[in-house]
Amino acid sequence: MVLRSGSCKTNFREIARELNLSPMTVYRVMNNEPTVRRETRTRVIDALNRHGYFTHKPQKNIKIMFDFTEYEYLTYYGQMLMQNVSKLNFLCYAVDHRREKQRFLDLAAVCEVAVFASNPDEQTITEAKTNNPDLYTINLSTLCNVADVTLSPNNAWGSELAAQHFYRMGHRHIGVYYSEGLTRTDRYKVFFAEMKRLDPDCRIDMIPESIRADTASVLRNYFNSTFPTAIFFLSGRYAEIFLHCFLERDPERFRDLSVMTFDNPQDLAFRKYHYDFDRIEFSSPDLLDWAEYYITNRPMMKKRSPIVTQIAVHLVTTGSVKPRRDINGIHC
Repeated sequence: MVLRSGSCKTNFREIARELNLSPMTVYRVMNNEPTVRRETRTRVIDALNRHGYFTHKPQKNIKIMFDFTEYEYLTYYGQMLMQNVSKLNFLCYAVDHRREKQRFLDLAAVCEVAVFASNPDEQTITEAKTNNPDLYTINLSTLCNVADVTLSPNNAWGSELAAQHFYRMGHRHIGVYYSEGLTRTDRYKVFFAEMKRLDPDCRIDMIPESIRADTASVLRNYFNSTFPTAIFFLSGRYAEIFLHCFLERDPERFRDLSVMTFDNPQDLAFRKYHYDFDRIEFSSPDLLDWAEYYITNRPMMKKRSPIVTQIAVHLVTTGSVKPRRDINGIHC
């Protein structure tokens, strides 16, 4: 906003009252802050111009790079975030750093913000920041030491809640389905530690899945060699495979097996998972709200101190984790 020569000072409180807005909103529009809704911004600018005091100085369009890979869950919510911020006058570009490495680096060089909805490793984020030292990086879902902002469910607290739930229900032999990934590794380590703290003699079987392995085959081999009282899936997609390939096909064999998983997308439009197991759940829209907040209210960049915001998690019980009982009906 620029004061027109010869104009007297405007009364911002009167304009705010005329538009039924707060004076602070008028000041935000004057300072070209991106946190004001587009419709509100237009109304304020029209009112200022109508009073003949100010002309509008166009705001610079901030460029944001959104990095997606094959993770359907992160892609789904990352695309929702991209749609939301594009309505706030940001220029958004989608890329896949694994399939389009050069384009990824080229976009990193010209964008102000990079949002990673791709479970990137630290090297990927470092490469982007090397191409553009001023790039402001936001990482969704996975903890990372080199991103400026990391948004993640509270994996440690969720894994402790899972261990305590199994312990209360009397389970001392638990299979944990594990596939490589920073998030799942963090969940496994905390779960293992908490179970051993509660009962040092309990048995925890890691069921490892190597890259490109068939989940159903891995589970089949495990169940053919041993049979725990409970199984814990560190990601919802593996619980979905168990539901269709084992529980639905052979319900009698798996009738007494207790099942639990970590996460279940709450958005009704994302209908990938159909199970109703006990689970550690978090609100995915919280990730979107916090990501949008950090995009529109970027912290000072001089210090470059990493920010970690952990989304609250809670235990949801549906009865799939059954109490263990001895021959007298007492908890084991």
